[in-house]
Amino acid sequence: MTIQAAAPPTGKPPDATRTPRLAAWRAELGIGGGLVLLAVLWTVFAPNFASATNLSILLQQTSVLMIVAVGQTFVILTGEIDLSVGSTIGLTTVVLALLTVEAHVPLPVAIVTVFAMGALIGLFTGALRVVWNIPSFIITLGLLTALQGLAFTLSGGVTISPLPDALSPLWDGRLLGIPAPVWLTLVVVVAGMWVLRQTRYGRHLYAIGGNTEAARRYGLKVNALRVSTFVVVQCLAVLGGILYAAQLNSGNATVGDQLELDVIAGVVVGGVALFGGRGRLIGTIIGVLFIETLANGLTLLGVSSYLYLIAQGLVVIAAVVFAAVQQRRKGDTR
Repeated sequence: MTIQAAAPPTGKPPDATRTPRLAAWRAELGIGGGLVLLAVLWTVFAPNFASATNLSILLQQTSVLMIVAVGQTFVILTGEIDLSVGSTIGLTTVVLALLTVEAHVPLPVAIVTVFAMGALIGLFTGALRVVWNIPSFIITLGLLTALQGLAFTLSGGVTISPLPDALSPLWDGRLLGIPAPVWLTLVVVVAGMWVLRQTRYGRHLYAIGGNTEAARRYGLKVNALRVSTFVVVQCLAVLGGILYAAQLNSGNATVGDQLELDVIAGVVVGGVALFGGRGRLIGTIIGVLFIETLANGLTLLGVSSYLYLIAQGLVVIAAVVFAAVQQRRKGDTR
């Protein structure tokens, strides 16, 4: 009897993007249809919803949420989550204000500094996750309060203003009649889509979320890839903080409070699986637009913000239940 040793895997890493494509399209079609229906509903019942002014404001207000949601999608695709992005946004506005207003640091240097801060926060989060194997939910939940506390400590709990005039065009500027934040969002979204769809890095993120052990066997640097996603989302949160600072012309520790919940809601509603490996960035974009359109219409109707929170929670629960039902039908019990 001849015994042959099993050959080590030599092919490409497991591709987690092919099988779930149909499910992703269905989810995107469903939430896309819901977005269209919601827009029609608000056009009929909410005054001025379809006006050019309101739609421009809606896109501008959605920009920060959309930018951070791109980074959160990268993280969630690997089966992780980052709850600290809202606090990073607040800390960014405070540090940027302190550097430019109090320390008189040139604006370009201050911007580079806050991006470096975001990268370090991401590296710290990722290191705790991969070295100590602490769940990212716990790590980032702790960072959520720690970073917010740091922002309050640095600012003394007061608003720091005014910021340099050179910052305001990032929010108030327009190109071809379109607000600058919308252009920035478009750049981030297109870059994110290209990375996830066209690069090995993007395919590897799907592979990790789809089957971590299989990804390890194929030689993927799982830990390094996971850490990189935390750096990405934190740097995009810093970009969001810079935009908010430009909008408010100040630094304030409360900016970005609870934004992480809106970000996760948009990602989940858009069909990205919380356990990783499934979902597409286009779904995230639709999900974020749905969440923000819901809020915009309710505001125009004069509905209490508390009722919006209830509606948002119910939408997220419905999206998660729908995803769970789809997974059960396929026999995937992860």
